[in-house]
Amino acid sequence: MTFSLNEDQRMLQEAAGRFLADRHPPSVARAAAGCPAHARLALWREIAEQGWPALLAPTGHDGLGLGMREAWVVAEAAGRHFLSLPLVANMVVLPTLCESIPAGPVAQWAQAMMQGEMYFADAAMRPDGSAFIEGAGAGVPALALRCLGSGSLRLERHAPLSGIGGTAGASATAGLDPTMPVARVACPDVQEAIEVQVDARMWRRLKTRMTLLRSAELLGAASAALDMAAAYARERRQFDRAIGANQAIKHRLADDWMALDDARLAGMAAAASHDADAPSADRDSLYVPLLAVEGGRRAVQNAIQVHGALGITWECDAHLYLKRVLRLAASLHAEASCTEWLERIWEGAGAERVAA
Repeated sequence: MTFSLNEDQRMLQEAAGRFLADRHPPSVARAAAGCPAHARLALWREIAEQGWPALLAPTGHDGLGLGMREAWVVAEAAGRHFLSLPLVANMVVLPTLCESIPAGPVAQWAQAMMQGEMYFADAAMRPDGSAFIEGAGAGVPALALRCLGSGSLRLERHAPLSGIGGTAGASATAGLDPTMPVARVACPDVQEAIEVQVDARMWRRLKTRMTLLRSAELLGAASAALDMAAAYARERRQFDRAIGANQAIKHRLADDWMALDDARLAGMAAAASHDADAPSADRDSLYVPLLAVEGGRRAVQNAIQVHGALGITWECDAHLYLKRVLRLAASLHAEASCTEWLERIWEGAGAERVAA
């Protein structure tokens, strides 16, 4: 199995990088919390024209029907360029919307998302009944998914925020990561709730896709921070030589590169297993968030250290990469802790030995 990108995937990677560098530079990301609704929707429409939201959607429902390796490339570019729209969440949920109900409101939501007419903020429900909404904004509806067991999935469309002091006293704001508007709604206003029948495999694939693509987004941000730190280490001079000549710096940067590359290779392997529906696909996906969170956190923290005091100033993007990685790591840990991932890996390895 090869984990290098093929020609089409490289072209997609380059196109995504060019588009986001042009349409979503850091100056746009920094102002994400205050960006007007029409500007965010216009950007989503342009992204939909690129076909990214529909990458994983089946061709029979007007999707592109591509695989997780292509989706990984786009998600990594989104992290690298601080994309302030919930592209990954929409990309992951679209196949489920398309496959669950072929007609009715859910099918209309899917078509509107692919055509750039709307997108959903990602609502994560809390045990106390509140919702943490990622990608929140005035006029943006949120979508929450609840697995009810017995093959039943509940889709809840929450009323959009109305801006300052909006729905249930909530409004979009800058959280830990100022490049992604968030909101916490104490009592979500559920406009529409639809229960659909899904098999265990479909639910498992949805969760795996979300984990892998959030890991890709995290690695994109961490890799950009590492590139930035390496460039600064070559440029900044002390005692008449570049600071990168010091082993304490260059060895640390090299270690970070290796850690991120290992995580990326694990991600590409898991994506390939997922696309092939391999028996090892579930276990392969467990390594990815574990490696991505560990390597990504260390890389962005070291990037701050390489920049010194400059790294925590508002003018330098290094702290923005740190905050994005920490937010994505928290999102991944909301699904499972590092200890739980390790336990699942060990359980899977033990089951394989017993079967052998």
